[in-house]
Amino acid sequence: MALTQSFLPPFKIPELISRNMRIGKEGLLRRSFSVVPDDFFRLYQNEDLLLEVEFQDKETSAQVFLYTNIDCPRGEWRELKFTQEKSGVYSLSYKVRFCGSYQFKLKYSLGDENNWYWDRVSFSHVIVDPEALRDIRMYTLIPSVSGTINDWTEHLPRIADLGFNAVHLLPITRLDVSESPYAAFDLFSIDDTYLGKEDRSGFADFEKFVDRAAQLGLRLCFDLALNNIGIGSTMVRMCPEWIVPDKSEKDGMKRAGCWHMNSWLKWGDLVKISYEHPNPDIRNDIWDYMKKYALFWSHFAQLTGGMIRLDNLHSSHEGFITDLLGELRGVYPNLIIMAEFFTDSNTMLKKAAEWQINLFLANQWEHPYACDLRNYLLYIHDIGRKLRFYLPITTHDTGVPAQLYGKAEAAVPRYAATALMGTGQTGIVQGVEYGCPEKIHFIGRKKKCAFRENGYITEGIRNINRVLAESSVFHKDGTIEFIDGDHGAVLGALRRIDNEHDKGYLIFANLDVHNGYSIKVDLSSLITNKDTIWMENRIHDFAFDSPVNDIIIDLEPCGIRIYRIGE
Repeated sequence: MALTQSFLPPFKIPELISRNMRIGKEGLLRRSFSVVPDDFFRLYQNEDLLLEVEFQDKETSAQVFLYTNIDCPRGEWRELKFTQEKSGVYSLSYKVRFCGSYQFKLKYSLGDENNWYWDRVSFSHVIVDPEALRDIRMYTLIPSVSGTINDWTEHLPRIADLGFNAVHLLPITRLDVSESPYAAFDLFSIDDTYLGKEDRSGFADFEKFVDRAAQLGLRLCFDLALNNIGIGSTMVRMCPEWIVPDKSEKDGMKRAGCWHMNSWLKWGDLVKISYEHPNPDIRNDIWDYMKKYALFWSHFAQLTGGMIRLDNLHSSHEGFITDLLGELRGVYPNLIIMAEFFTDSNTMLKKAAEWQINLFLANQWEHPYACDLRNYLLYIHDIGRKLRFYLPITTHDTGVPAQLYGKAEAAVPRYAATALMGTGQTGIVQGVEYGCPEKIHFIGRKKKCAFRENGYITEGIRNINRVLAESSVFHKDGTIEFIDGDHGAVLGALRRIDNEHDKGYLIFANLDVHNGYSIKVDLSSLITNKDTIWMENRIHDFAFDSPVNDIIIDLEPCGIRIYRIGE
């Protein structure tokens, strides 16, 4: 039977268009970058992408290009040319200008410009983070005990004076019946408790707060609760079909919760939002509404070059998060996205690559002893090329240092460890600097609290922040060598500027709240070209020379020592 035109599909059969490309030979190239499938690495905005390619046959005459979408508009690609350094060796140095998630592959010719080859390996993957992410010194403000927004504004200069450059706000949306900031009544309004008497719009005082933060160089971080909403919220009253059903509950709505110590904790004041609603129109409405919520608060964050915090990301709907983050990246490409995402390292690596999460919340408070904390910090450095972690002393959900470590002054050595032995992202929660004996309970509408100053803690935090801000060595992964001899209570580390110079910092922190120690440090295996070393005390501002093999460090309980070394 002959085929008729109407019987065939109503489109033209596409033509194959050759690009005159071939697949390169295996074993021809040595590359300075990973070509493992699904692997990735990270750079900061305005940092140089440095790549090198070496042909095994040194006599090869070649042209080498990087085929990539780096710094390109969406959907476009470009070619960057390598420079020949010596026979068979080609290099590329390119300053990446825009944040994003990019891929690249080698393209080359071997003397004959009519024949071009694709590198036979997978595309490589690089994530470019906002430049501001290098240095995060963040103060978590507890709105419920801090008065009105005008009071917060008056508090900002003090936060800046302590050396912080970012302020994290727990959710400030209108509170539901439980008065938890994570149980919102309405996602697009500020709770009346925080508003001044003359602020009828709800955002007049808030605008002044955002402007003042920007003037002081304080980046604002807004906390987003995407998984659930208050049981008495406007969403529940007006769109109950948006909530996951649960016939075991009297009201037919499923409660949110979390796993803790192998048991499920149900939050009676929160219901789960139904991101998998079977009706596509309702599902689209839910997704659009919650994306608008995220975009709404992200707008205020980006006015200060700030960030958002995704609460309980490990419990979030993955499809929605993928869609949301794609839109956020398109609208606010320089927005820093931090996630509370407690899971295994492999899952974090996978999601960091897929979602381009800039910063993950660490859990160093679960490592109270020197040995465990030392190993955890080494892990942070070891994985730092792929994952960046925010290391606060504690969080608003945990206890304060007095509860966790036995004494409020333990905040000083703990902060020295997280700030100066980490990779540049750290912070404290309001109350820590005052030496509060118990954590501030953030649930409930409360009166503004008056705190008593603790001079030892505030001066310690101020000094640590000052040192953290003065050198790039504290903002790099892999630049740490522990020199404390695995001491049971004291952490001691060398942060070297680079491997070719004997310049850097020595940091010591005594985690013991009861006992002081005198430890001897021998750096002769690390500093081999001199017998003495110049040391400048960065807290008390005096300098001296010390034998490289016999440095004596005396530490009182909760004491710290910070030295700049080298010429």
